[in-house]
Amino acid sequence: MNARAAIRLLVCAAMAAASWISALAPAQAMPVFAKAYGVKCSTCHTVVPALNAYGRYVQRTGYASLNRDVLKTVSPLWIGEQINGDSTGGVTDITPTHTSSFGNLALHAAGFMAPDWTFHVQQWLLENDSSGGSLDTGWVTYNNLFHRDGHLFLGKIEAPGPSPFSQWSDISGFTTPEITVGEHPYQLDGNRWGAKLAYTHGALDAEAGWLASANGVVTGADFDTAPGTDKTFQWKLASAHADQPLELGAYGSSGSYIVSTRATDRYNSLAGYIQRDPQPNAIPGVFAIYQIANDSNPGLDALGNQLPSARSTALTAEVYESLFNRGATLGFRDEYTNDGLGNSGHSQNVDFAFNVPRMQYLHGYIEAGLGGNSTAPNSGPTWRWVLWWSTPIAQ
Repeated sequence: MNARAAIRLLVCAAMAAASWISALAPAQAMPVFAKAYGVKCSTCHTVVPALNAYGRYVQRTGYASLNRDVLKTVSPLWIGEQINGDSTGGVTDITPTHTSSFGNLALHAAGFMAPDWTFHVQQWLLENDSSGGSLDTGWVTYNNLFHRDGHLFLGKIEAPGPSPFSQWSDISGFTTPEITVGEHPYQLDGNRWGAKLAYTHGALDAEAGWLASANGVVTGADFDTAPGTDKTFQWKLASAHADQPLELGAYGSSGSYIVSTRATDRYNSLAGYIQRDPQPNAIPGVFAIYQIANDSNPGLDALGNQLPSARSTALTAEVYESLFNRGATLGFRDEYTNDGLGNSGHSQNVDFAFNVPRMQYLHGYIEAGLGGNSTAPNSGPTWRWVLWWSTPIAQ
């Protein structure tokens, strides 16, 4: 099956589900916030978990833009369970290989802990069918800075960058902020330990943070010269109105990464991005990034030879349309990377995300990875799916 046929197949599947999804009982946003306010998911989301302009405003203010008196009427706790499937081998002449995981259970908590303090925690209780999962997110925010326009985040935080890096409805992560140059894997979209100051006033969104590892806990290894140690200053500057669909911005980083020889790769990156939410008059949404980065010492190649300094480039472009009275989205994404060392990549994927009818907190996601780098003859798309259920814990 070629890429065009795969796109047609996914579109047909979406249309076949139209009568089912159009009868949708509206799903909810972040469960405890939705329960407190009694609002639909479309208040903050294009489709859960992808945020619209207002949802991005709530996110960058660390929830301080919400009313504490309203939120304290409900418990801040909720749970989430994911069932995942992945056809990693695709459709080939060889029997496809498939994987599935049912044990993905997380405990969440979010809201106010004091008048000027907000928090968010996500702890995996089961992860990939194993107990003792990792801490995904864990931060507190002090919000009484610069006439309450300043928000200081501390803990395992979302790196300064476009909102889709942390809240998006595609199953696959973005290649651009995760490009690997030699031994250095970029983490420009990861939740990492550190501190971040966000200033939000009108349309201005200015963020700057210092970030260490993405490990479950901070240890002394995050600050020594062990290979893999990464310390980054990252920033974001954007024009982002809470009530307008268009967001324009830039983000960048400057950091140091310890390669296998215990030498330091000093790197920097710069990117511009645009995001526009889909509109009711059938204008699709757009999310696009162009990123350049420089690595002074990418480390060693597979044969142990020293790699030269490199200038990498990466591009992400996605269009997505809201369907069935905002009960679903259909998106197509195309990504290119060039690590500056003679290695390039090209990948595409089609994603269909939907709220499950008459199931208030249940969401489904289907993805066809169209690849571009496969060397297998007669290879077709790889398929992935997720069924995600989340619900508040009763007051």
